[in-house]
Amino acid sequence: MFQDSPIFAVIYFAGALWLLNMWVADLRAFEKSGKPRAGALEGAAGAPMKLVFAGVAAALALLAAHAQMEAALGLDDEQSKVRVWAVFSWLAAAFIEELIFRGYLAVRGRGKFLLWVSVVLFSLIFALAHPFMWDYAVPDGGSVFGGAWKFDFSAKALFATVAVFDCSMLFYVLRFLPQNPKASILPCIAAHCAYNLGVFAIKAANGFVVF
Repeated sequence: MFQDSPIFAVIYFAGALWLLNMWVADLRAFEKSGKPRAGALEGAAGAPMKLVFAGVAAALALLAAHAQMEAALGLDDEQSKVRVWAVFSWLAAAFIEELIFRGYLAVRGRGKFLLWVSVVLFSLIFALAHPFMWDYAVPDGGSVFGGAWKFDFSAKALFATVAVFDCSMLFYVLRFLPQNPKASILPCIAAHCAYNLGVFAIKAANGFVVF
């Protein structure tokens, strides 16, 4: 997988840092003037630290629930192996995915009903975009156009997809809670980082992280 490649991981992580630097600059401008500057990245505002910590705690609690359910279903031995480089890809994704999905993909300003309908819809898209139930395999030495789509509707694939959907819903809730009056994505980023690092730690503890 691309995320296991050190080259991809470094490039992806560097791109995330570049975007994060822009986002932080926009956040500082917002905090200074009290309003977003022209062209600012979405969600670049401060959030109550209590909400940030609550988001991290909620993400870890959700991870614990997912791990227990996975074990109860007998799926914990079916985890996929990842290389140690994947942690950089996962950290980068925790920012870039939040910026795109929780930042831009939601219908706002048209009432709460449409907002939460869009949250469910984009959470479904977010979950299906993760390659658990599908894959595009390119044979060794073959052309990218000579690959083949493969689909997987096993219990493990379905469980992983539902888990990602759960995470997306949590991250959207963190952004649009009344306790987050500036609609900052900071709690979403922190929660996403915590969840991804937790998954990596569980994989490492069970021998599913390789060099």
